[in-house]
Amino acid sequence: MEETLCAFLRQQLPQAADVRVEAFRPIAGGYSRETFYAEAVIVHNDGRVEKQALFLRRDPPSEMAILNTSRLAEHHLLNRIRQHTHIPVPRSLYLDAVGAAFGRPAMLLERALGSSDLTGLLADPERLEAVATDLCEKLAELHTTDPTLLDPDGLFADPRGEGIDTSSWQAYMESNIRYFKRNYRNIAYDPLPIFFDAYCSMQHHLPRPVPLRLVHGDFQPSNFLYEGNKVTGIIDWENAHIGDPREDIGWLAHMQMLTNIDLMSAVKVDGGFLGHYSKLTGIPVSEEDVRFFRIFTASALGAPIVAAVKRRVDGVHQELLHMYIIQSVIVSAPVFAAVMGYPQPEA
Repeated sequence: MEETLCAFLRQQLPQAADVRVEAFRPIAGGYSRETFYAEAVIVHNDGRVEKQALFLRRDPPSEMAILNTSRLAEHHLLNRIRQHTHIPVPRSLYLDAVGAAFGRPAMLLERALGSSDLTGLLADPERLEAVATDLCEKLAELHTTDPTLLDPDGLFADPRGEGIDTSSWQAYMESNIRYFKRNYRNIAYDPLPIFFDAYCSMQHHLPRPVPLRLVHGDFQPSNFLYEGNKVTGIIDWENAHIGDPREDIGWLAHMQMLTNIDLMSAVKVDGGFLGHYSKLTGIPVSEEDVRFFRIFTASALGAPIVAAVKRRVDGVHQELLHMYIIQSVIVSAPVFAAVMGYPQPEA
């Protein structure tokens, strides 16, 4: 892989006198793509030596894929966000859209600056408040950006090809719920069908409509970087899509509960995260909305993940990672039950 990356960079930089790769290593973390870190050392014809810190993201084999997403779409989106907003995202430098060089589709990103370690923030309430407020404002900017600027070619209207209809808010919600129910046939191995109950319940508790926007799709504590009191990078945009902007808030609320990293409560201006976001966007968001979109977004992300785990259980492949991910499936059922108001056993 290191030799392949070096050859690929030399092809992309034919004007350079020499290109070599250093510090190449796989990165643990995200489960949906294979990720590697490398430093490209570029020797220019005038003798200058330039170093670039890079991340290589490559699709896994199709039978082991957790999310069916496109490196071509992600590449375009990152560069459009850089062009049309002030949201800090890594620059996508090079694309192997069909896997001609790397065997499977891949992209090369510049390394974004900042830290993802939130332990330092948790020990400093003032700094945590500043970073959390800035994160809220970055999300508000994303959701107030004209989606036709970020998705002029419709790549994100139904990026996973599941029949999602973005012609209206109502059509979007209904087509998603149909997808959840349809996909349930692939994952129906739970003894108490809490997931299916959640899918059926959603259609009877739809929130008020709001304009559809480009949403991040995995907006959570592990997907941003910070330095000082500012957010310096929002990463992992592969699940971005046109949808209800409240999805990002619901998922943040869901994941911060599971990770015990409470960013939303740290925002104090305008009465808190929801008040500040609503003031900046003009989109009212209630606590009831947040509960609804916790289930909705967990279902949207969870449907393909649980299906991938089921393929492992059925012996379609022997990937060990899926046996690790099954932990999140086991945890999700009681969380869904609690959010939906099931009677909880007393300690």
